Amino acid sequence: MKRELIPSWEELERHQKIVPEIKPAAVIAMLEIKQVGEDIQHGIMDVLQQEYHLSEGKFCMLIVLHQNPEGIAPSTIATKLGVTKATVSNMLVRMERDGLVVEKPSPDDARAKRICLTQDGRDFMNEILPPHYLRVTKLTEKLSEEEQHELIRLLKKLSG
Repeated sequence: MKRELIPSWEELERHQKIVPEIKPAAVIAMLEIKQVGEDIQHGIMDVLQQEYHLSEGKFCMLIVLHQNPEGIAPSTIATKLGVTKATVSNMLVRMERDGLVVEKPSPDDARAKRICLTQDGRDFMNEILPPHYLRVTKLTEKLSEEEQHELIRLLKKLSG
């Protein structure tokens, strides 16, 4: 169900009379970015959940592990995902049970551990990533490549 939460120009102009610093274009731009982001997120995650039974958290963890083939500490995974170490620990138990990850001792410190994808985990990622990136590509095909680069530049400018 799509939510309609973006105020009209007229409504924002009424608020601007009370708070002159309000910029209607800025408000609408941000709310449009948020709405489009949510629509994209739902479209991507619906497919990953339906076709591959992946939650968003599990998918994000698999991406982090795929990007770190030498392995990565659970605490670093938590930092990269913006979740608690307990959340990572719970997800790792299930993923290890499913044969996607393995815990290995760190080569630098035998007391520390690192998490790696198993061969099944790597095969799974090699299976799902190309169609995933194709779905993401199709979401932006309304924009020319030049417009895509401009959008990247503008979004980085907003986040920086």
